[in-house]
Amino acid sequence: MEIGVVVWAEGLTVKFRIKSGVFVERGELVKVVDRNVKFILRVYDFKPESLLTPAEIARLSEKRERGEEIVLYDRNIRLYDTAIATIVAQVDEDGVVRGPTSVPALFTQVESLEAKDLAQLNLDTGDLPLGYVRVGHRASNKIVSLNGRKVIPHHILVSGVTGAGKSNLGRVLAAAIMMAEEPIYSLVLFDCESEYFSGPTPDSMGLAHLPEAEDRLFYVTGKVVRPSKIEFKFEFEGEERIHRILAHPLEVAYSDLSPADFSMTGEFSGPQEELLWLARRVMKEDWLSFLLNTSAEGIYRRLRGLAHKNTINTVKRKLRYLLGDGDIFREFCDTSLFHAVLNAVGMGKVVLIDIPHATEGEEKLLSVAVTRRIFKTYEELRKVSPSDWEKLPYTLITVEEAHRYLSKTSLTSGGEVRENIFSIISKRGRKYKVGALYITQMPGELIEPVVRQTLTKIILPLPTKPDYTKIIQYSPFLDEAEQEIKTLDRGEALIVSPISGLRFAVPVRIFKFEDIAVKRLRGERLAYRRSIRITPVS
Repeated sequence: MEIGVVVWAEGLTVKFRIKSGVFVERGELVKVVDRNVKFILRVYDFKPESLLTPAEIARLSEKRERGEEIVLYDRNIRLYDTAIATIVAQVDEDGVVRGPTSVPALFTQVESLEAKDLAQLNLDTGDLPLGYVRVGHRASNKIVSLNGRKVIPHHILVSGVTGAGKSNLGRVLAAAIMMAEEPIYSLVLFDCESEYFSGPTPDSMGLAHLPEAEDRLFYVTGKVVRPSKIEFKFEFEGEERIHRILAHPLEVAYSDLSPADFSMTGEFSGPQEELLWLARRVMKEDWLSFLLNTSAEGIYRRLRGLAHKNTINTVKRKLRYLLGDGDIFREFCDTSLFHAVLNAVGMGKVVLIDIPHATEGEEKLLSVAVTRRIFKTYEELRKVSPSDWEKLPYTLITVEEAHRYLSKTSLTSGGEVRENIFSIISKRGRKYKVGALYITQMPGELIEPVVRQTLTKIILPLPTKPDYTKIIQYSPFLDEAEQEIKTLDRGEALIVSPISGLRFAVPVRIFKFEDIAVKRLRGERLAYRRSIRITPVS
């Protein structure tokens, strides 16, 4: 459908006159065909063009204010609307999509995109589908997908304000990984709000509803006391459904922790880290209980004065903060959570670690300890046995509230830069098939290297200037996207992923997770009554 005519083109910017009676939206993709070349444009702003004098405007507006009818001679010549768009791609005669190298001629027609135009853009060549191409606020039927092998090692940044749809996007991505034809990807989720397993609300759905949950979901929870299979029951239009999901207790023994787990949190200074390693060398596996349960004076004497008493007291305080009250980290337990998680990752599962009651310190220590072991295992295996490393799945580790771990404030203290495991992965993870999924509502707080090294960005509604400015500054294809980012609705996104073959910022309507679950359950409607029963693993 014709929607306008080009009236100006310069650089990558095209201005076109909007056809009378046609509605054009910010963010809409349109096309111009000129000399057998198809230009794909994205509208980013509007500007009325007026040849009226100030006196005419004053007279006509005063008449409208009085309720009188306005008669304007040659209206379509003297007053019309234009849209300003940027050229995002060029499709040559051979059908190959390239970056724009020319501009359309003046007075060429601007048309809305058709299905065949969207197909030419190669937006669905990946294996991780996320949503539909969006035309303004309307979703088309063309799917947008990412190439997991390329995207995961180079990290993904998801940014959006509270209520933008980050939780839904997380479940959609987890579902895509669980539904992959082969277990070539693994995802590790730290769920601080219990939103992922059965859904964030009673009338929503979670990963446990997917039939793939029985084989591809590994659930770490305080609801079990030993490795078990949870029977997740829900009613499906009068028929009871049961999904049996492998679960593991949420517990870690002190003896399974290393001083490196604590130092990689970024909470400890150089002298404090030295104290941790000194205690480990002297007390062996009992080092952590020794630091926690022995008085500062007793520690000072046992270590022969090699650590200052002030340092000892500070370390004891920080250890108590990170270890919490014993709900997760315990002096003794019969299971090995780290070993179980590594096995699940190696098998290409989605590992869901449910920690709704964890303190901030417990959450930080657990996420660091799990992440450090995954990264260390991948790193060492590549060096020692490259053939075995090649068989490992690409692993994506979520970093919820990423600004808490990767802001300039969290990584520096007293002028000293303190690396943590997440900043290390942002720099080196791509070498070992380990990527990070950074989720934040404040991307403006992230350090610049993290934003730059994240080659896939999914931008949900983000109205605050410091946040969207930083994303635009360190991303291709977003130079003219400021207004669109500010006006996105819940569930709408711009996806930038040149590593996955997307040649422009793609406007997307993210799938609703419940729609995916219903489709996997053969299109029938769920009634959501559920119960949980625990049975041991045979």
